[in-house]
Amino acid sequence: MPGSGDARSAWAPLVPDADGDVVLAVDFATTGRREATFAELAGLLPGSLDVRQAVPPPDAAPEDDRARHHLDWWAGQVVYGPAARPVRAVLGYCAGSVFAARLADLVERRQGERPALLLFDPEVPAVASLDRDIRVAVDGMDGVSDGERAELRRGIGRIRDAAGDDFDKAAEAFVALYREAYGTVLARMGVGGDFAEQLTRLFRSYTGYLSAARALGPGPGWASATSLLSTGRTGGLTGREIRFPVGQEDLLRDPEVVRTAYELISPTEFTG
Repeated sequence: MPGSGDARSAWAPLVPDADGDVVLAVDFATTGRREATFAELAGLLPGSLDVRQAVPPPDAAPEDDRARHHLDWWAGQVVYGPAARPVRAVLGYCAGSVFAARLADLVERRQGERPALLLFDPEVPAVASLDRDIRVAVDGMDGVSDGERAELRRGIGRIRDAAGDDFDKAAEAFVALYREAYGTVLARMGVGGDFAEQLTRLFRSYTGYLSAARALGPGPGWASATSLLSTGRTGGLTGREIRFPVGQEDLLRDPEVVRTAYELISPTEFTG
């Protein structure tokens, strides 16, 4: 899970002992992923900005209101407001951009001033993006033969085709495939089934997060946002776009991206 704060906290501090304005960052960051995270970006920012990353809700969301469940969890723990340090910016990564825009709306209502809204490779989840994510997970599995990996990829394709545009149907089937694949791999390695269940719960939490973002949609707040886009990413989603000659894996740790983000967050303070 992101951050190292109290497990009951909705926001994990990424910069120890920071006492500057608050920056809220929304992403589903997991250990071992290839893409850089907001923890890396926060560590490269100059100054004393208090960057806090959203921690997913600890309990399962009701299927009919996942979006509200996530927003209420994050907004209910007030790390900002009239009695606290102001929120200077809200950041979102990929699907986290959907939540970031809605949180920026809440912050604006609470503090009377809209924070900067920066979205890194923003997207609204779809079956195609979930297909991409599960393929990355399968390709990263150890202890799987080439033939088994090819069969898993064929299974992913069958699930995608059968689901059509039904995101939740695809997600449930992908979770089942994920559980079965990891159960087989870990049993072969002599690892107990509890670990496979832990990995499956994490993946299910991720698909629930994506489902919530999909249900919520981008909203009108995206018009006020700036997109910071890696190579090859589709634009046209926000009011302003800045493109960088860097792959998605390195977007949140690229020095020029970090510099640009800080200039947008603190336009009169950048000295790096």
